[in-house]
Amino acid sequence: QHDGVVGSARRALGRVQDAIAAHAGGGPRPIAETTEFLVSHGAGSFLVNDSGARLLDAVSGYGVASLGHSHPRWVDAVVSQANRVAVTSLHTEELAVYLSALGGLLPERLGQVALLSTGAEAVELAVRLAQTERGRPGVLTFAHGFHGKTAAVRYATAPSSAEADALAPSWLRSAPFPSCADHDAVDYDECCEPVGYELAAIEQRADLAEIGAVLVEPVLGTSGNRPPKRGFLAGLRRLCDKRGWLLILDESITGFGRTGELFAFERFGVVPDVMVLSKGLGGGFPLSAVCASRELWERSGLTASATSSSFGGNPIACAAGMATLEIVTDARFMAQVRATSARAAVRLRQLSQASAHVARPRGVGLMLGFDLVDPATGELASAARCAEVVRACRDGGLLVAAHVPRVRLSPPLTLTVAEADLLFDVLQDVLR
Repeated sequence: QHDGVVGSARRALGRVQDAIAAHAGGGPRPIAETTEFLVSHGAGSFLVNDSGARLLDAVSGYGVASLGHSHPRWVDAVVSQANRVAVTSLHTEELAVYLSALGGLLPERLGQVALLSTGAEAVELAVRLAQTERGRPGVLTFAHGFHGKTAAVRYATAPSSAEADALAPSWLRSAPFPSCADHDAVDYDECCEPVGYELAAIEQRADLAEIGAVLVEPVLGTSGNRPPKRGFLAGLRRLCDKRGWLLILDESITGFGRTGELFAFERFGVVPDVMVLSKGLGGGFPLSAVCASRELWERSGLTASATSSSFGGNPIACAAGMATLEIVTDARFMAQVRATSARAAVRLRQLSQASAHVARPRGVGLMLGFDLVDPATGELASAARCAEVVRACRDGGLLVAAHVPRVRLSPPLTLTVAEADLLFDVLQDVLR
């Protein structure tokens, strides 16, 4: 009977794979193709298929599923709202309540919020806000950062690529990101690596006359959950103030609890001029935000027609966002996140000490990473080796973003200490 269930599940997976391969523009998602697991439903920190197999989800939709899967309070809020009204361009109580609640969590410098649907959409608005308010088009970004796949900022990740040379906008500039090299997630707060050289190199450049804003992730997410040298963001804040640049923090990933604080800027002691939120903001529902001061919005001259979005601030998004906000801002919730983060940091250090396949452990909060390497050479692991690790983890009951060698561990914020131990038990078995 078990063989029949497994065989049926494999046939269903094959049908789905064939359909996606035939119709998906650009092809299937690499992590899905490598993992070969057809999700039926999710429950808490786990994804489940039709045969009952479970995967502990250390990806959580790359940080989107911040509350895990099917959180009952979030589900009730979304379903209840869907039963009333889903979309309207008119005023709703849900929009007023959510804007008031989200704005109330923010310092005055960030207190006015434009709601949208995706991180990329929010980054585009943040850039437009900065360009119009400063009257200068230039935006300085950092190599290996990720701010979406739009025409304006998609070249930030690989600014020296052939595509960037041919197509990147003339006003986009890039600088090296000073990743912390000497600390892992256990002792990152002790990092005191100097940042003067990197900041001086930016200040002395001759090609930044048209810069009006600096756009940066507080922790590089897509390139492997890489924190900066601890003092970098504070130094960058001072440089922006000196040069008259607006500081835009892209907290699409780091915002709403991922680093162990509600916002990463709190952890680094830096308040930006503009902040972007998305990913975990809606707990799984598409929701993003651009946050800035009333004065900045007014000086920019942007009107409601410039900041509105067909889906932005719709009643279901507001209901999902409000439920997420109430859950995450509970003091007990964040205490649990910090406790689990501390345990995960210790286990990651132990894994790196025990396995020659694991190098450069790093991270902040529940935003952890390491490099998967070839023990013989120390070089990043091959694509074939990465695929082997993904499938071995799957067979051990773990979903992990190891299909690339700079591995990210971004489990739901609802992860328990026991589940964190399970996560690293599987990694230890696979990578010993």
